Amino acid sequence: MKLFLSFLFLFLLSFTQLPAQDKLPDREMFMVHEDVVFPYMQNKYEKAAKDFVQMLIDANVEGSSRAFQTEYFTYSTIISVKDFEGLAKYMEMRREMMDKIGEEKMGKVMGQFDGCYASHKNYLITLRNDLSYKPTYGLNADEGFNFRHFDYINVIPGKEDEMNDILKEYKALYESKNIEEGYRVYFGGIGTDMPYIIFVQPAKGRVDWATLSDRQDEQLGEEGSKLLNRMMAITQKFEHKDGMMRPDLYYSQKK
Repeated sequence: MKLFLSFLFLFLLSFTQLPAQDKLPDREMFMVHEDVVFPYMQNKYEKAAKDFVQMLIDANVEGSSRAFQTEYFTYSTIISVKDFEGLAKYMEMRREMMDKIGEEKMGKVMGQFDGCYASHKNYLITLRNDLSYKPTYGLNADEGFNFRHFDYINVIPGKEDEMNDILKEYKALYESKNIEEGYRVYFGGIGTDMPYIIFVQPAKGRVDWATLSDRQDEQLGEEGSKLLNRMMAITQKFEHKDGMMRPDLYYSQKK
């Protein structure tokens, strides 16, 4: 039942999309649902996830979501909710969605997930376009940038302002060196161990990312090394993971 409510809640929030605009907002909130799947249940889980997407298609549910998988069996669905006002607004649409799909059909599809995962959770993150460098880089699915490298940083409490300054300096350094590849910066919100920052960089594959990372280190030079040292000096935990976007688990339906 908890998983059922989590998925229902998550997809309710996908009913809105940002209108096309020339300038990206400085901040954009996202809702993330994360499932840590048992390895022996991977095939069953993926079939259930695809059946869930098909259920939305059949019911012509308006909205969109993207999915990604990190090493090795953690699946996440990410949806734009824009801000807290948008979050509250679309929480109110639960009954409308249930009526459209049908409680019996929803329960049958959601039952396929039973026993597939060790844990699951929802959390909020905020994309900081103002602190990101070329934030739309790698988002065009046709370009083949489905690989993602994630750096997770737990900032020492009380050092948030200092970290913000470092992030601004990082962006300025990337701009001054005219680095080809971009990155996105997310701040963790409710459901994360705040203060929490996620760096995300797209690439075409693991080897491609390793190559561009080495090249960037060389381009950033000593200035980059000094910034990294300052960042680590106010970091209490650092880890990184690799992952892949999963377009086969995406959902998109407009009016």
